[in-house]
Amino acid sequence: MKLTLGLANTIITIDLLGQTQQVAHLCHEYFKDFLCPEQETDAEVKVSIQKNLNDRSPVKNRGQAPVFEKRLPIKETIAWLNHTPRHNDNFQITETIISSFFLDGLLLFNPETAEGRIYLLQDGPGCFLSIYRLFWVYLAQVLGERKGCFIHSAALAKGEKGYLFLGDSGAGKSSLAKICGGSKLFSDDSPALCERNGEYLVFPSPYHQIGHLKGLAKEVIGQRAKLAGFYFLFKDNRTYLESLSKKESLSLIINRHIHYFQYLSTRARLLLFELFLDACNKIPSYNFHFCLNTDIWNAIDS
Repeated sequence: MKLTLGLANTIITIDLLGQTQQVAHLCHEYFKDFLCPEQETDAEVKVSIQKNLNDRSPVKNRGQAPVFEKRLPIKETIAWLNHTPRHNDNFQITETIISSFFLDGLLLFNPETAEGRIYLLQDGPGCFLSIYRLFWVYLAQVLGERKGCFIHSAALAKGEKGYLFLGDSGAGKSSLAKICGGSKLFSDDSPALCERNGEYLVFPSPYHQIGHLKGLAKEVIGQRAKLAGFYFLFKDNRTYLESLSKKESLSLIINRHIHYFQYLSTRARLLLFELFLDACNKIPSYNFHFCLNTDIWNAIDS
């Protein structure tokens, strides 16, 4: 069973194999606003259940606390896979493969072909717990190879302009998104940002803070907005802006605000460094002190 979705002008196919078709309803729920008729794709991931027949995890704990998420050395992954039958799997494992682990799921991504494979290592109840996170990492890989990423921010579009409000958990991204009138919400946590033909474009994303927002307005799906500014959030008792240097802005974004940056291929990381180096030179950045009882657009527009 195949699902095709459109994200940031990129067409991605998810192929659910065998027993993983049981998770089709979850995939429809995750991506319901982004599903599109099947067409020529830019990237494809296949998902299968791989029973852990060698009775050991691909992650070496080395006497430490259990590992729930980690990027794995490909040599260790290959050694583990060589002792685990893969049911005539034709996915080619090479030294360039990106390997990552979450709970009981293993994700492999080939940056040369944009093909991926997700193995759910346990069968039975709860075996799909990892799939949501692994899909997210996979999509980040696909975007990264095309000079794009999920950025840890709230994205609001006003007119044809897009505004990114960046901050760690608890900084107020979701709260700010809910009170901003006259704007469209692309995501309160993980919009997509891409460079296309010299422009920096913000796109809606299926990922948001579950429990705060139940979905996106239908009219924003498929839209994009030209980036107008980076705003680093600070809760305060009044609303005002402080200019931020290009160097400070670049350092904050690269080190703290690109989702799954450490899991991306070397090429994708270099492309994103180039993207933000250029964007921070061209797009204004601010420390944004804000109070929820004020109109933030008065401060931004002025």
